[in-house]
Amino acid sequence: MTKEISINQTHLIIASITASFAKALDKTNPGFKEEFLKELGERYHEIKDYSDPQTEVLETLTWTRDFLNKE
Repeated sequence: MTKEISINQTHLIIASITASFAKALDKTNPGFKEEFLKELGERYHEIKDYSDPQTEVLETLTWTRDFLNKE
């Protein structure tokens, strides 16, 4: 297994667990998911504007958003 694959798998599981946590919180605190998605979008745009490309970070944020929007 190459290091790149390992890192991507790590980022994928972080996105998956984060989305699961946010979905679970939304069940007891309605509206949490929407606020979380808003914050996620703001962080995405903030990091996207960094002078150094942060491809894996943006990919992880995108995966998290995608998991949250999946029913």
